[in-house]
Amino acid sequence: MTTSYKVKFWGIRANTRSEGTGKKLRIVSHTVRWTVDTREKSSTFKIKGLAESFLSSLRQAAKNGEAFDLESGLPSSMVKAKDARTWYAFAVAYVHAWWPHGSPSC
Repeated sequence: MTTSYKVKFWGIRANTRSEGTGKKLRIVSHTVRWTVDTREKSSTFKIKGLAESFLSSLRQAAKNGEAFDLESGLPSSMVKAKDARTWYAFAVAYVHAWWPHGSPSC
């Protein structure tokens, strides 16, 4: 995982859609944009409050001195572990472990 401390944040951009000719534009989503070592990153949210909260989390991580992952653009505290086991994989492993001991008449 390559990381960088060079992060710049942009404002939140409202994404609009026209409902027809001559009609008012409608805001459909909000996009948070930032760069990590000259790589542009973005994340889109349906509600402006969620976008503001996410941007605040990113800014707090940068303020606390966390390194940002170049691939995902997220701070190290937000990056999901790549080797983390999914719930499905856990359930399959559990069944395989207990299958030989299970009685068919239980």
